[in-house]
Amino acid sequence: MVYAAYRQYSDEVMVKGKLYRRYVEDFLNGHTHSICPCYRGKNEYGKNLGIIKGILQSRQNTVEELWRKGYFEKGDFTVMQRLYDTTDKPLPHEPEAPALRNGTSRLTLECYLNTEQMSLIAQCVNEAHLFSDKVSTDDIEALLHCKEGFHLYAKRLNQIAKLFDRLSFHHLICHNWQSVLSENCLLRSSRTGLPVSRSNLSSALSQLNKRDDATADHIEQIVKEVKAMGQTDRNTNI
Repeated sequence: MVYAAYRQYSDEVMVKGKLYRRYVEDFLNGHTHSICPCYRGKNEYGKNLGIIKGILQSRQNTVEELWRKGYFEKGDFTVMQRLYDTTDKPLPHEPEAPALRNGTSRLTLECYLNTEQMSLIAQCVNEAHLFSDKVSTDDIEALLHCKEGFHLYAKRLNQIAKLFDRLSFHHLICHNWQSVLSENCLLRSSRTGLPVSRSNLSSALSQLNKRDDATADHIEQIVKEVKAMGQTDRNTNI
């Protein structure tokens, strides 16, 4: 059953861009009933489904960190189950999104990178020519903070999608970044001038994941450095 959960996650979240919450709902609703005719088998199925439900709902960060590798390992589930069995659910930390004039909340990337981290990202995207024009640290800050009315023209959408995917993987931005970028119209196509949609981002990332790409590898390394910079700052302030 856990392999079925992984396959559905890969298809619906990583490829099609479905929200993690909706993926969990659909997976659980689609596996409610057991085909086993005996009570013992039904009980065992119910117990296993309950374990997977608990892991998916209370350990999202761990699930996404292990399953975004692009392949399934049985040991990954062992790690998730051990964590679920031996530790309490972490306290949620969800900062409030800025409110729009009509009272509804605007989606944000929930990004708290410092200036030095954003400067490194700006350097990376300029070296890789991801956007039509050279970007500054202030541009990256406006992008990651979803500044109203701000947008950049995407030149290499595959690699831009990879950048945000890696930032999400390392918990530097929220997991539903595709929806956030799309809803806030933060990216526009350099060819058409039209806003980049969530499906555009999902397709771009899926296409890139099917091939080797030196720029994508470089982006992965830079994002790791960005995360390490934040960890160093926290250790210094202890």
